[in-house]
Amino acid sequence: MAAPLPSQRMACLFLIGLLAVALNAAAQSRHSHRSKSGNLPAPPAAEPVSLRQDPSGWRLISPDRKPFFSLGVSVITPGVSRESLDPENPGYCAGEHYSTSAEWADATLRRLKAWGFTTIGGWSDFDTLRKSGEQTLWLTPVLHMGSTAGAPWWDMWNPKVIARMDKVAREQILVIRDDPRLLGYYSDNEMGWWNAALWKMTLDHAPSSGQRQRLIALLLETYHEDWQALCRDFQPENAASWRELRRGGMLYLKPGGAGLRVMRQFLGLMADRYYQLAHQIIRKYDRRALILGDRYQSFYYPEVARAAGRWVDAISSNLNASWNDGGFVRFYLETLHQLTGKPIFVSEFYMAAQENRSGNRNNQGVFPVASTQAERAIAMRRTLTDLVRTPCVVGADWFQFFDEPRFGREDGENFNFGLVDTQDKAYEELTSAFASFGATQRKLEPNQNRPDATAGIPPAPLDPFVDFKPTLALKHWDREHGFVKPVSSFPLADLFVCWKPQALYFGLYALDVNENTFYREDYVPKEDHASWVVQIKDCDPVRVRLGSGREPIPSRSDVRIEGLSGIDLTVRSIAVMELTAAQLGQANFKTGDRIALRSSFVTHARGYQTEWEGEFTLRDWSP
Repeated sequence: MAAPLPSQRMACLFLIGLLAVALNAAAQSRHSHRSKSGNLPAPPAAEPVSLRQDPSGWRLISPDRKPFFSLGVSVITPGVSRESLDPENPGYCAGEHYSTSAEWADATLRRLKAWGFTTIGGWSDFDTLRKSGEQTLWLTPVLHMGSTAGAPWWDMWNPKVIARMDKVAREQILVIRDDPRLLGYYSDNEMGWWNAALWKMTLDHAPSSGQRQRLIALLLETYHEDWQALCRDFQPENAASWRELRRGGMLYLKPGGAGLRVMRQFLGLMADRYYQLAHQIIRKYDRRALILGDRYQSFYYPEVARAAGRWVDAISSNLNASWNDGGFVRFYLETLHQLTGKPIFVSEFYMAAQENRSGNRNNQGVFPVASTQAERAIAMRRTLTDLVRTPCVVGADWFQFFDEPRFGREDGENFNFGLVDTQDKAYEELTSAFASFGATQRKLEPNQNRPDATAGIPPAPLDPFVDFKPTLALKHWDREHGFVKPVSSFPLADLFVCWKPQALYFGLYALDVNENTFYREDYVPKEDHASWVVQIKDCDPVRVRLGSGREPIPSRSDVRIEGLSGIDLTVRSIAVMELTAAQLGQANFKTGDRIALRSSFVTHARGYQTEWEGEFTLRDWSP
């Protein structure tokens, strides 16, 4: 069975539409199974896994009424066959180490259970593993029901698209629905929900498209059939009136306008349609297993998440650690839970190391990479510790069972993600860390409040700007004591603060999703870049234009600021600002000083805003 495509590649594929559908259909044919069962749902084979919320958070409850934390592994397969093994770029091949697939399955399941895992994640060889007498793990297959049928990119009101979704789901569900170890289904994987791409592809639909008709209806309602009002927010192409737009034409975002709010509203409507269809189709064939969502691509749009919350039992998202020490930003999971009201499955988390036996160079993608296997194990424990301590998280799947080939898989990705190397030898530091972790026991422990800046702003590291690269920037800061709680709802950014006698330092880590294809000129203009504002006491605020892969532009030329951002696939925006004591009208700062802070971050084209405000004391947290 083929390994899943990575987050970055999936997004690119979706952006080119028809090719995405073709590739997903091909992938689906490798993972689907035809059923000999009938069309009607069968009676439940066993009591289902359920979800329960108590004052300390969410819990998975097994059929025997015991709470557990789902700790899974993705891509548990025999790898490539001996016949297709490439000697110049060797990958994992179970056939080189086991005489039969059954022997491989028995040995692999014994290892996984010894390492503390409870769940077989997506893209695993469910057929082979389920036949093993060692199989006692939970199952969470990925259906690919929307992406294979072209949803949400094709018309989701077209009976042919709906029928294709139904067929894909039926063929897979009927095979596995009666398995007593079935936990739930992921409807899809890493769909991305790229707003500009979905908008453009929908406007490219025929006038008869139900999806396009609903977009036009939304525009007519929003702008009260006033064409000039529409043109204040959009730049039409090949349409000069409502009548012409009904027949065809394109709308590009007008720089400085408010069109993004309409595009986000449309995105929410399409997401609601997709999740409703997925819910109806899955429940048509299985009323027992949990519906786990579509595995967000390490980012999400609030409108999509809100829509999902109405139709899923749990929400799911991959989680790219923000730093190579295993830490991740606080807002990501907390806001996702606030938007949906549902528990969360972290459908992928991972950590690689430069030191590895498979020869992986770890340079074809932006994923966290530690230096050694020992550091990799420590970073994994940090990520998993934070996950089980997050009240809304009920499960997490490690990506993946084995390392990727030395020189990369078919798309070039070449990371040391495995529990085992390509020669089937376990990374003992990592597997021992999993084995001793005790995820379920830790999940049941009382939650502890995390520190933040309300107890005092910590001292700055020697160089707050050091290693200003993805997964390294802000790593050396005290991100626990320096964390500033937002005062706004549904934050999409974290703010950190620290100090030295001569300056204050502010670190921003934000989610800012935007695409060049929003605009006719195919680039994001300055007036639509994200905006970060920092104000101390009554001093003039410092305003900075950030994002879209451009250099930060501060309102004051004497303010030092560094930034990392991107476009399309690069959704993280990271920045560090230094404000000196002299710039703030003081000789220096000292322990005990009180700092009044106001700050805000507004994403691309004024889409979302996060705010921070408070008075904080400078502390010395050294021993």
